[in-house]
Amino acid sequence: MSFFDTYGTPSEIKPDKKLETREMLEKNIADQEKLLNGEDVKNAKGETIRSWFRDGRFVPTISIFGLFGGKALPFKKGGESKMLADFKKAFNNGDFDSYISEVDKKRQENIKKLSVARVSKDKKKKS
Repeated sequence: MSFFDTYGTPSEIKPDKKLETREMLEKNIADQEKLLNGEDVKNAKGETIRSWFRDGRFVPTISIFGLFGGKALPFKKGGESKMLADFKKAFNNGDFDSYISEVDKKRQENIKKLSVARVSKDKKKKS
């Protein structure tokens, strides 16, 4: 029996499905709920994620981008769970759609910049 009989023939490698911006925020909300419940939540690199609640400010993020464009909301210690539940409800109601759209534009611009930088870096290597 040949290698290909055992393992099949080579096929196109499809990249992992990247989450849409809205899906990322939904996952991040779930991760923040886990953090508030005392769980240790890791990112894709295996590092503990940061809480959106720090220094008296609530700063929800999607990837490297702040949902509110670098702005924060104040919160009172002990009110984190209620605030996050209210945030989740508002998210599900579509209250943040315009903010999500802005973050999505920034993500697309960032992806474009990174791919251009990657191409020029590859060209330099070949030279």
